[in-house]
Amino acid sequence: MMKFLPNGTSAKMTLDLKPSRVKTTRGRLGDGAKEHTFIIGFSKLEASWRDNRIEAAFKSGSDAFLKSISLVLHFKSPQSANDAVVWTESYSDTFDLKNFNNSPGIFTCKSRRRGSWALWISEDSKSEGILFKQSPPMEYPVHFDCRPGKHRITITWELNREVGEGERITLPDVGIARGGRKEVIAAWRREWFNVSSRTPPEDRRIGWLGGKEISSPRDLREILSSVRGKKIPLEWFALGPEYASVTGDWLNPNEAFKDRMGNLSRTIGEQNIVPGLRFAPFLISRKSSFADEKKDWLVKTSKGSPVVVKGYDRDKDQAVVLDVTNPDVEKYISRMFSVMRDQWGYRAYVLERMADLAVPGIRHDSRVGPGTLMTASSALIRKVVGPKVLLVGENTPLLSGIGNWDARTTAPSISSVGRQRDALSAAAAQLHRASWNGRSWINTSGPLPLEFFGQDTSDALKTATRAAALSCGMVTLCGDPRVLADENRDALLEFLTLFSECRKGRVTTGTEAGGGKTTPLIVRNDRGWIALFNMSEKKKSIRLERDRLRSLLGVVAPLSAGDGAVFNSPEIHVSLPPRGHRLFKG
Repeated sequence: MMKFLPNGTSAKMTLDLKPSRVKTTRGRLGDGAKEHTFIIGFSKLEASWRDNRIEAAFKSGSDAFLKSISLVLHFKSPQSANDAVVWTESYSDTFDLKNFNNSPGIFTCKSRRRGSWALWISEDSKSEGILFKQSPPMEYPVHFDCRPGKHRITITWELNREVGEGERITLPDVGIARGGRKEVIAAWRREWFNVSSRTPPEDRRIGWLGGKEISSPRDLREILSSVRGKKIPLEWFALGPEYASVTGDWLNPNEAFKDRMGNLSRTIGEQNIVPGLRFAPFLISRKSSFADEKKDWLVKTSKGSPVVVKGYDRDKDQAVVLDVTNPDVEKYISRMFSVMRDQWGYRAYVLERMADLAVPGIRHDSRVGPGTLMTASSALIRKVVGPKVLLVGENTPLLSGIGNWDARTTAPSISSVGRQRDALSAAAAQLHRASWNGRSWINTSGPLPLEFFGQDTSDALKTATRAAALSCGMVTLCGDPRVLADENRDALLEFLTLFSECRKGRVTTGTEAGGGKTTPLIVRNDRGWIALFNMSEKKKSIRLERDRLRSLLGVVAPLSAGDGAVFNSPEIHVSLPPRGHRLFKG
């Protein structure tokens, strides 16, 4: 039985912005009323391990910028560390694509695993384990770093705020639940499902993200005409950030669109399509005069200069971030969305780079936690646009702003048709995060370029689009339909037909199948579709027994491969291509 040790616990404090300072101390963590104070410099961390939670409170010994507080726990097990299995959720859709095993929800035996919100670890895949979890509300996000090979788990509270001398901060409890992975994770998710009573929309589930292909009103009219002519069933269409004169000056369209934004929304609406905008409301290009004129509105470094983040690709420049805790910024954001809704007539908003507004830095109110920043900002926008306007969050941490978003991306965008590893990671994230879909928001894939539907598309990209069709509540497309060939259009329409059949269903994954890179994943949408996914670069075979399908996925009828072949024998052997999948009806 896995046992966590009270001795040898370490506490770590990360201070300042750039460069950061790290201070570490060792101590003890257990059940008693003493010996749980970690002295870190002039500050101290009080922590205790209860039966069902870890409690912690931090008292600052001086004025400082506190980035994070960590506890490093050690455990022992009679089993080999190579047998230990780990499951985690991830912070947002910006998880590391290069490390497949850090994709959210994947069950893996790898030597290291990073994640956020929750982590489950067990001695082996068949044993009960321990779930460490963050429960609502979420002022300070909790991150996990598990190294089974070193018998170590690090729990980190992300604070990113200023603290005053003598100030005491009670950190969010880290809940502890023991049991099987399926049961304890389902119970944890229900805690978050119950936070919001918001009902996800039934319509507006197929959308298009305009981009650089729209450089004039004429381009928009031609694209809408092409969409209608090719009978693509769009429900909303969002103009991209290129409409603005510069990133951040969202109420100042460039010359081609000046004084025409209202006409453009009516042009879209005349096609029975909801008009929308796609932009990053809290991002300002450093080239913008806005950034010079409103320096007091920006998140700053400890030296008083604006914090710099990556800008939009079109700018070839970096950007700065609006400080949402500044009352003037709050008024500006309210006015901006009021103009877009009431004067311009837009009823759908795809909001990008929302996590950037919580970037570490000095703010007007620098004692607000990053979780509160992200939730309060989405609540502000929802209040302005009203309950019926479509809000889609991109780059939005999974558990922030629950009750404010209608939809949110569950995986990063796949911008290049050549990046097969990215496609597989995005597919895995969509499938494993399907359990969140339709609870208080609907999932959407990252934008799917039209070239994904070509005849020469790689198996990895076909796998990504198939995962989107099976598991997501919303599909977003991008590209120029004017150059869409007939064969690509047919493939796109076939994809949208499958999506329309599946989008009202729920997805089940084969819990015994693993879902890591080495084991094929069995996925069933309860609208009757079953898929087998191979995420590895090698050919895989899988044996499906009738009893196993019944116990794992509730499949009791024969399976059809869609080509007239019906599998009704007690055992089926299926060969899967590298990075590929097979789809069945059953």
